[in-house]
Amino acid sequence: MQNKVVVPGKVKKDKDNNKKYKIEKEKGSESDVTIDIVDDGDYLVEKLSIDGLPTNMTDGNPITWINNFSVKKNGQYINQRYFVSIPDIGSSRLIIFDGNGNPYYYTGEIKNNKFELTDGDPAIGHWP
Repeated sequence: MQNKVVVPGKVKKDKDNNKKYKIEKEKGSESDVTIDIVDDGDYLVEKLSIDGLPTNMTDGNPITWINNFSVKKNGQYINQRYFVSIPDIGSSRLIIFDGNGNPYYYTGEIKNNKFELTDGDPAIGHWP
C-alpha cells in the first residue's frame, strides 16, 4: 500500500485556463505531465511522491513511473473525464495505478501523447 506523500510546489495552474495544470517531476526518472479537466469547477491538484509505488507488473515486467498526482473536487477524488499529456513513450505500454489492486496496462486510445482518465488518484508509468 502506497503512503500518499504530497510533494509541494510541483503543480502549476495555467494562467489562461483554470482547468489546465502542469505537474512537474520530482525525481530524475519522472517526467512533467499536463492535465486538462473537462468540467468546470474548483479543483485541488497535488503532486504525489512515487516512493512506495509497485515496481513490477503482475506479469513481472518492471515499471518506470512517469508521474503520480491526485485531483480532488470538494475534498474528494474526482470520478470524471480529464486528459493527461505525457512525453512520448514510443512503443512502450502505458501503465496506470489507481491505488486499488494492481497496476494495469492502459487499453484506451493514446493520441498525440494524450489520453483520457476518470480516476482522480492515478500514478502513470510505462514498460519498458
